[in-house]
Amino acid sequence: MHLRGLNNGDSLLNCPIMIVGAGPAGISTWLHLQKEAPQLARHSIVIEKAIFPRDKLCGGALCVWGADVLACLGVDLDIPSLFVSDLELRFGKEIDCLHHNNYFRVMQRADFDHALAKEAVKRGLELHEDEMLINVLRTEHKLIVITNKGKYAVQVLIGADGAFSTVRKKMLPFQKRHLAPTLQILAPADSRYDSEFTEKKTVVDLTAINEGLQGYVWHVPCLKDKAPSIAHGIVDFRLCPNRPRADMKKIFSRALQSRNIHKGPKTWSSHPIPWHSDEDILSQTNVILVGDAAGVEPAFGGGIHLSLSYGDLAAQAIINAFQKDDFSFCNYQESVQSHSVGMFVAKCTRLALEMYGGKANPLEVVRELFDLNYDPSFIMRQLLSRYLELHPQSDPVPK
Repeated sequence: MHLRGLNNGDSLLNCPIMIVGAGPAGISTWLHLQKEAPQLARHSIVIEKAIFPRDKLCGGALCVWGADVLACLGVDLDIPSLFVSDLELRFGKEIDCLHHNNYFRVMQRADFDHALAKEAVKRGLELHEDEMLINVLRTEHKLIVITNKGKYAVQVLIGADGAFSTVRKKMLPFQKRHLAPTLQILAPADSRYDSEFTEKKTVVDLTAINEGLQGYVWHVPCLKDKAPSIAHGIVDFRLCPNRPRADMKKIFSRALQSRNIHKGPKTWSSHPIPWHSDEDILSQTNVILVGDAAGVEPAFGGGIHLSLSYGDLAAQAIINAFQKDDFSFCNYQESVQSHSVGMFVAKCTRLALEMYGGKANPLEVVRELFDLNYDPSFIMRQLLSRYLELHPQSDPVPK
């Protein structure tokens, strides 16, 4: 960060806790604070550079894990959704199917993010839309955060601002990010070619691994303006950089044409998936990263459930910082690694190296990944334990 002072005439707004980004990670962080330390939540703001509703390129599939995090927070969102119970895996002529009743809830991210933000505002969140982070300066004990709307004295800054996180760039200007390119198009469901909508299944096609793709093609049923639709997409994680690079556009064009979709690259959308690696730094004095700003797993790039779970991690780190009057966040990385988030990312990374490195049959790897014996009570127990630890004491109050 730039170590500069301010002119004497500059006025500062006191803001003990600022969350940058009002997506799932940022709003989840505030909701966890509001649940476990409401006095801290009352001294927090969330800034969001866009104005809701705003869209985001994403498959929009919320898995059971993510649904359980919302349940722990008492959040029930009434938005258009499609529940999917089957995951069909393809690798050449091999097909494998996994079933879990209502495993995925598929919705449009514009609807989900907006509804989640409105729920937080209803609970007391101070949300500043159309406010963009411009710079971060450091004083002896606090940060000076400059936005397009004002200047703030900040004790804790949470970077929840996505793949191109400005907080991360200010914190780590020379650290290179791992960004997996994606392509996606949303098309009306055609019953002649798209069985996903009627069968309520998601298709993950790993066949192109044989062409060097370190990723997959997906076909996810969804509702767009309440109309049956399919999100078709492709991602290449490039986890093994020494292997030959795949021709993503060629592979994706072929996949679309097989479904009678003849729209060229100019009609496709694109946004990278940031994946986490062991060398990534996730905190600095007065600053922590969450969600896509921190990075997700490099096997499938599942982000919503991890972003929601990062909120628990961040809230606990913030609460500890105010209780101990220690804002170094030196143990944040270790906390991530020992949390369900870090353990899941580590498992996914190992399996992704096997799958995309040509060391194992992709279908066997994916089955192991999706058969992680997910225990829905695990997060409940984790949150309850922390709640009981926190609430016998008085809530910390920002200085």
